[in-house]
Formats: sequence, C-alpha cells, structure tokens
Amino acid sequence: MKKIEAIIRPGLRDAVVAAIKRNGVGGITIHNVQGQGSQDPPLIGQYFSSDMIICVIDDPKLDVVLDSIASVACTGTKGDGKVFVTTVDDALDICTKKRGTTSI
Repeated sequence: MKKIEAIIRPGLRDAVVAAIKRNGVGGITIHNVQGQGSQDPPLIGQYFSSDMIICVIDDPKLDVVLDSIASVACTGTKGDGKVFVTTVDDALDICTKKRGTTSI
C-alpha cells in the first residue's frame, strides 16, 4: 500500500478529489494547511494556504493516481504544490478488524 499526500492550490481541491476517485480510490482525507516553499519565502509570519489531500491506495494504482493529480493540479505556475508518496506497512479498520488492503 502507498500513502499519497498531495499539497495543492485550494481552488483545485474538488477537481483533484474527483480525479483521484475516478481511479477507484474510495477514502480521502482533506486538511487545510499553511506553509511555504523553499524559494522566495513570504514575509515572516505569512504563509500560503493550501489543501492537503491524503489517501491510501493499492500499489498498482500508484502511477495512474499520481498522473491524475498532476494533470489536474498543474497550472504551470510556481506554487502548484507537491505530492509525497510513502509506503504503508499495514492498516487496520478499527470496527471490522480487517487489515492490510482489505481495510482500505
């Protein structure tokens, strides 16, 4: 399993979620976040608002989900965001006790 954390422009949240769901991904978590990139930081105490979309997927879906996010979230300008991918060793659905890919 892979965990995808996509930090995107807030105005593109709904389009990115729709693109992810078109690939058969069910569960998605969305956070409103603030931060700054590594270049040209804003004035001290000022950060850019963004959305972070988190989902856990089966390994075979990784490339298609990443391509979907990039195709929708790219405006071609600085600050479009980043996507981070990490490996998930296990998962547990608290109520059903299902583990691994059956829990997602």
